[in-house]
Amino acid sequence: MELNGYRIFLANDGLFKLDGGAMFGVVPRPVWERFFTPDERNRITLATNVLVIKYGKYTALVDLGMGDKFNEKQLSIYDIKREKNLLEDLSSRGVNREDVTHVIVTHGHLDHTGWATIYHHGEIVPTFPNARYYMQADTMDEIRNANEKTRPNYNYLNFENLDERIELVNGDEEIFPGVELVKSGGHTKGHQIVMLHTGNETLCHFGDLIPTSSHVKPSYIMAYDLYPMESFERKKELLVRAVEGRWILLFEHDPVTPVARLMDMEKYTLEKMNL
Repeated sequence: MELNGYRIFLANDGLFKLDGGAMFGVVPRPVWERFFTPDERNRITLATNVLVIKYGKYTALVDLGMGDKFNEKQLSIYDIKREKNLLEDLSSRGVNREDVTHVIVTHGHLDHTGWATIYHHGEIVPTFPNARYYMQADTMDEIRNANEKTRPNYNYLNFENLDERIELVNGDEEIFPGVELVKSGGHTKGHQIVMLHTGNETLCHFGDLIPTSSHVKPSYIMAYDLYPMESFERKKELLVRAVEGRWILLFEHDPVTPVARLMDMEKYTLEKMNL
């Protein structure tokens, strides 16, 4: 999609699986099964949609998929399937690692930070040598001070030798023309969403605040959310604005409807779009 000088598209790091009950929290299985068919281990298939924004000299990525730094046990748990990985997909679309200037991390979980680093001659180095990595200061605090509940959600190899590249943000901030980081909380204390404002259009990338189009109802909140009532209130607020402004909405983990407009706040009807 071309919007007033911005080139916007979705790259992909393949599919993976998470527990369906955990993805929908208190929503009963007969309800969420209308959207996702679980496997024999109760897992549902999710996407790793990575937003790419190109504008002038800037190339930004929003989140970084699963990456390649997993042991055998983790590979069995997440059942990652790829035709090509994120770096290969970006390259096929004309984006090389050296081209990326901004990496935006919505939060620190392992399915959003996988390609932050790579192995190079046996050492872990930043994947994008010319990029700054933007995350909320609270996100870094959560990574460094994880507890027994939160620690399994991180792959610490994704942050090794990355400190000199990281830009910590406190609250809302525009990082280049039209691209705004908005602290949302909810899923984690430091969770942020990404908004692109250009002309009469607003594009909103929800990260894990609304991971799929099936989570668009404010009460459909993941068990993974550390602050569920904050998620509930923030979703309602943002979705009212989305309907009024006819925003383009991006759902990072949706394998079928990654881009849509919300048409109303009663039935939560979505109009599927393509980038």
